[in-house]
Amino acid sequence: MKKRAIQLFGIIFFSTLVFSCKKKNASPASANVQCPLMKVDGPKGNIRNYEWVGNKLVRVFSNDSIPTTLVFRYNNKNLAETMEVITENSSEKYLVTFQYGDKNSITKSLVTLNGIQFMTNEFSYNEKYAVTSIKTTVELFGRKVTGKTRIEYTNNNVSKVYSAIGDDLETLAFTGDKYDNKLQFCPEVYKTAALGFVGIANNFFSYFGENNMIEGKVYDGKGRVDQQTQINYVYNTSGLPVQSETISLKNGKSKLEVNSYQFGCK
Repeated sequence: MKKRAIQLFGIIFFSTLVFSCKKKNASPASANVQCPLMKVDGPKGNIRNYEWVGNKLVRVFSNDSIPTTLVFRYNNKNLAETMEVITENSSEKYLVTFQYGDKNSITKSLVTLNGIQFMTNEFSYNEKYAVTSIKTTVELFGRKVTGKTRIEYTNNNVSKVYSAIGDDLETLAFTGDKYDNKLQFCPEVYKTAALGFVGIANNFFSYFGENNMIEGKVYDGKGRVDQQTQINYVYNTSGLPVQSETISLKNGKSKLEVNSYQFGCK
């Protein structure tokens, strides 16, 4: 049962990694305030939409295999205080609460299912306030499991991530093999969302850095390659992507997805 719940969380978060947005007085809470990402379309039509209010992203609508909505609520410092995950045809309520420390850095994320807290992540930072280590505690069905995550950076991008459960030796969990030279076009709140699920899925570590990952790998619990991803972006003259071609290799099967991006430049 515990494994099933964790797998479900991983699927929910992975399905929302590449966001898009629905404009409502759009102004993103990120470095690129002039050109917020508005939506992403795929081969069969719209995939994701964003909804902004003022300078805050308040909702992300995902039309993937599991239709999902992320709802963000903010404190009086305009920092994301909670993130709710709503899935279609499900009465289960997933809620992540974020706690902040120095330099508005997140010190903890608390995850609850139907009002019952089952996971806590605690974060440590380097002198640049980049996340370098995470302690994860999961309590489900009377059992308690702890895990550790260690993150390495190269040129301000995540290069390697190692993880361990309990007293086991750490194994490789993720590698960011290659990044482009463009600043990340995803909203800053992506990093906040990722910190709510860091103890479950390894697919999002690339969002912790400065640039866009174009080659990376996810590893299984034994340190073996589980999935390889290669992304080719086509950029406009402003350095924003207008199209991407993603090739994923998992279980010997290759998947190609071509997406287009729309921004609400002022």
